[in-house]
Amino acid sequence: MDHTTLLPVIDDLTEFRRAHADDPALSVLEELWSGRPERAEPAALALVRSARTVRHRALLADVRRDLGRVSQAVEEYRDLLREHEGTGREAALWQHLGKAYFVGGAYGEAADAFEAALRLRLDSGADPDLVTSSRQALDRARSLAGRGSEGTES
Repeated sequence: MDHTTLLPVIDDLTEFRRAHADDPALSVLEELWSGRPERAEPAALALVRSARTVRHRALLADVRRDLGRVSQAVEEYRDLLREHEGTGREAALWQHLGKAYFVGGAYGEAADAFEAALRLRLDSGADPDLVTSSRQALDRARSLAGRGSEGTES
């Protein structure tokens, strides 16, 4: 994750391709996380058409976010959150909603979303890397929103 933009980046393309070789979303992830969302969009649309899964819809929302269509991404994440409230996917969806707000410069809303993701991750005993990711994103959004970093301990 780039700590300035909060977006994923690929550090080692060969290793990334090896680790995701069996992932049908590999081409979308590679283009998106390499900063080429315009090249990721056709493949993301094809994924959603072939199987309208949560993951595919979320990837398309991420593509739209990175193309500057933040309101579309926010709307899709809001829809996904309504559909998956109270499930194991909720924390990740809040995290992605926060990233969409963050990219759009809505730092207060981003902080609120990251806080929800962090709370859910802490409550569920999520992987420490996921907790750290939510905590770092929350601190960055709060800083840019002028809120400080209150309440991020736990």
